[in-house]
Amino acid sequence: MEINIKFMKESAYLTLQKNPEEVYNHVLNYPKDSSWLREYLGFEPYEVKEYSIEDFQLKVSDNYNKVAFENSIILYEHLKHLPRYILCNPRFWAWITFEKAYQVAQATSNLSSSSLISSAWLITNSRRSLMLGVISRFFYMVQISVDETRKDKYELTRYLMSNAETYRNFCYRNMGMLKNVTLAVIRAQKDICERLNITLVNKQSAEMVKETSKIGSVMLIDVMSEKDVYEIVFPKFLRLVVNVKE
Repeated sequence: MEINIKFMKESAYLTLQKNPEEVYNHVLNYPKDSSWLREYLGFEPYEVKEYSIEDFQLKVSDNYNKVAFENSIILYEHLKHLPRYILCNPRFWAWITFEKAYQVAQATSNLSSSSLISSAWLITNSRRSLMLGVISRFFYMVQISVDETRKDKYELTRYLMSNAETYRNFCYRNMGMLKNVTLAVIRAQKDICERLNITLVNKQSAEMVKETSKIGSVMLIDVMSEKDVYEIVFPKFLRLVVNVKE
């Protein structure tokens, strides 16, 4: 069944942004659904848009890690065809978060204070904020790692979702939205881990992304192919791990 997408109304969004403590308390008091929003705001929170998507339902689990990958794929597959201006709009993600993924947003959050409401539930339209949003991040994790040329196009996504540090470092650098770069970095990391039978520690992951950023500052990395980027970063990453001098 197809449904029209929605945006949270701007007046609703601004009201919630200004009152994160009240939003936080309502989420705690009403964990099953967000129907409290209408009474709290005093008006309908959402406006219907012309674009439609196939309706979807995300899975909820006591151990969210068990369903995180599957939910991320569901999000990506149902939303990937939407125009970029929609996918980059915080009010679109507010609708997804509060209406379509309310319990999932709680399952993926450490709701110990209202600060997360401000930083992750009610995000800004900056690239970093979108990539770190409580629900939007799962869409972008897939977007930057899905590889349509592979037999299993989500092979690199599985690896990236097991390496939060690499994704976090992508979020803080502009190259994190260059698909040729993200695929090359993820593939190089995965290949090194499999070759050496190791798991990267956070510091190693961070250094690899930092090293790629340095390369980008002296080379036109944005116009290179994924294969060319891979051939440059792989030996550098390998040296970082095994400490081999040039």
